[in-house]
Amino acid sequence: MNSETLALAARLIGYVAVALALFVYISKSRKVILATKLSNDVLWAAHYILIGGWSGAALNIMAIGRETVFYFKEKKWASSRVWLYVFLVLTWISCILTWEGPQSLLPMAGTSFAVMSFWCSDPLKVRLLAIPAQILWLIYGIIHMTIPGIIGSSISLVSILIGLVGDYQRYRREKEGKSADIEPNER
Repeated sequence: MNSETLALAARLIGYVAVALALFVYISKSRKVILATKLSNDVLWAAHYILIGGWSGAALNIMAIGRETVFYFKEKKWASSRVWLYVFLVLTWISCILTWEGPQSLLPMAGTSFAVMSFWCSDPLKVRLLAIPAQILWLIYGIIHMTIPGIIGSSISLVSILIGLVGDYQRYRREKEGKSADIEPNER
């Protein structure tokens, strides 16, 4: 394949990943978040391989394994906290093996936040820890001038915000529901 065909394929895959990014953090279910993120990481790994962003590619490949294990966290084999540390160490090793200079620290730090994020059982914590992860990936995308990467991280941040608004609305409904159960003279 010539370089123009590779660049076109990278852009197309990146734009499909961008479209999927909107749906990653919106769900109320941690499992749906993980399944959607896994699909998204497959696309981003292919995108970064095609543009020669080796740190980004390696970290997305590692993320595929991370989401697979974390998806099954309620199973005995995947429930050990050791997995959290295994994926953090793999993140750092990936960074060392694909070192592109100081810019490699951005996806490494972003992926470290993502590892901690997806380990959490509470979707709210998943979203909150994903904010710095996506900001760091956004900066990496800007450095590599990958428009799909920039748009994808931006859309992921919007997805996180939409999810956080949903969390807040659920919190308010629960609070109002509990308040309605209290007798007027007890308020």
